Amino acid sequence: MFDKFTISCKIEMLIQKSTPEGDNMDDIKDIIEEIKSRCDIASIISEYMNIKQSGNNYKGLCPFHGEKTPSFYISTSKQMYKCFGCGEGGDVIRFVMKMENLEFMDAVKILANKCGLEINTNMSKEAKIKLENIKKFQDIHVEAARFYFSNLVGSKNQGYEYLMKRGLDDKTIRKFGLGFSLDSWQSLSDYLVKKGYSKLDLFNCGLVNQNDSKTHFYDKFRNRVMFPIFDYRGNVIGFGGRVLDDSLPKYLNSPETIIFNKRQNLYGLNFARKNLKDRNVVLVEGYMDLISLYQYGIKNVVATLGTALTQEQGKLLKRYVDTVIISYDSDEAGINATLRAIDVLTNLNINVKVLDLKECKDPDEFVRNYGLNKYNEAIENSIHYVKFKINCLKREFNFEKDEHKIKFVKESSKIIKKLKSPVEVDYYTKYLSNQTDIGVDSIKREVYGKDYNKSYTNKYKASKEEKVIEKPKAITNGTTFIEKTLLKAIMYDKKIREVVLLRVDESDFLIRENKEILNYIIKNKELDKITIDKIKCLNIPEEYLQSFENISLDSINLGNIKQIDEIVKNVKKNKIQHEIDKLLEELQEMESKQHNNDMKEVDFENMEIAKIRISQEILDRQKKVNSL
Repeated sequence: MFDKFTISCKIEMLIQKSTPEGDNMDDIKDIIEEIKSRCDIASIISEYMNIKQSGNNYKGLCPFHGEKTPSFYISTSKQMYKCFGCGEGGDVIRFVMKMENLEFMDAVKILANKCGLEINTNMSKEAKIKLENIKKFQDIHVEAARFYFSNLVGSKNQGYEYLMKRGLDDKTIRKFGLGFSLDSWQSLSDYLVKKGYSKLDLFNCGLVNQNDSKTHFYDKFRNRVMFPIFDYRGNVIGFGGRVLDDSLPKYLNSPETIIFNKRQNLYGLNFARKNLKDRNVVLVEGYMDLISLYQYGIKNVVATLGTALTQEQGKLLKRYVDTVIISYDSDEAGINATLRAIDVLTNLNINVKVLDLKECKDPDEFVRNYGLNKYNEAIENSIHYVKFKINCLKREFNFEKDEHKIKFVKESSKIIKKLKSPVEVDYYTKYLSNQTDIGVDSIKREVYGKDYNKSYTNKYKASKEEKVIEKPKAITNGTTFIEKTLLKAIMYDKKIREVVLLRVDESDFLIRENKEILNYIIKNKELDKITIDKIKCLNIPEEYLQSFENISLDSINLGNIKQIDEIVKNVKKNKIQHEIDKLLEELQEMESKQHNNDMKEVDFENMEIAKIRISQEILDRQKKVNSL
């Protein structure tokens, strides 16, 4: 929201005049957040002490008390530090205050200089005007939001009736600060002028328009339901208005100002960032979609601001989440917007899934027709973006024509080719094969081109019936499938066995039966081939052995060590992810206990420390997953 010049001026003003009372407090908070966002805590702390990476975070010997074993941890995601030895902790500003023995504002000044924000003792007239306008625009938007809200709840009106028909309750209306702009040319401007603001101020912050001859001003939003737009901190920075008649446009947003840029903000992020589940978020198109989902209990949801998802919005999401579940409208425009959003997000290495709305036109209609549980099921069953893109592409072709089917496979192969994981490539080539009755081998030739392994082709060339391989059971039980696949590969191939056994042991497996089979393989690793009959001596149910025997290795090139290595990585990732899930459950249980008002303060503090420790363990394991 602030550029370099603005920040430098604002900091100097507040250093000269800082008070715990009055309007300056809001400015101070904004400035502090801006400086903290620019100063990476690990980078700053590393200037004062030696730190080593630990998972996604860092650790080192605490500078505030003597110790030989590191107990000082830095969380890069939270931008906080904590010593579990002496209890000292805080943000980057507190760390500089402690290390430099400085007052708060002096530490702020040092950090401002470190991140390239020049603090000048003399402010130009231009800087003063810009600074004053930022603060003024924020105040104007707060007053405007209060005016619109008062219009909505103060008397009977179309806006309130519309929101009631859409199923919103008063609590939700109040939560999102919804309002109503009167069918008037001057009501908002008259109200704000009485508050002491000029019409030119209102024009510059986007709340009023000017006629072509520039002789008078009039309210920009008229006879519309009003949606205040917040930045991620919760400051009102703009508005969206939904028309209540046949006027166009249906939705109207504030123009870009010095405090609002719709490309760089996401509606509802101020609420969602406090309710993220496993670093997942649901992405919707409209205000009402988000608010309706929130009222039903889906709180990890954000919306674009009436435009296609932008690169800047994608980067903003990446700060908070690893997975985005797209839940756009189901019409043609929504599908096209979903495809564009997929490209933006995957280019930022964000995992993307797409939610199926069935016959409903948007998430709001879905949750009102089917309820919360069904929507949660839809989230759980959302499909990988590759399958969504293939399914969308399929609609463009007539499969009764051979040339259409061939072109569909070629175009779909381009989608699959972008995948980095051999396991994913293998799965989606099978999926495409099942869709078209074209053999997996032929599709892989199309995907890999001249790099396709010829020995693989010769070894596994089969009849037409064998080319169409059934969808693997990994879809319903990925952990069991991938473990069985690896075990069967090392049973049948001694060379692969020798390599894999150097990388895995019993602790890498989750399934008890698979652990037993692995131990048997280790004891008999000198055998050329270990058949299913040989492991029947183990205490494993016949049904499980039968399912083990049904695992097919036809899709795996046993001569390709990279492909085998990818399977090993997935086995390890499954185990680590299982550990992460257990730790997350432990965290949730602690948070539930903390909601108990009878908890003693000392118990609460101890639990906070334990939560930080568990969070660090989760981050360490996540780092292991990322390093595989």
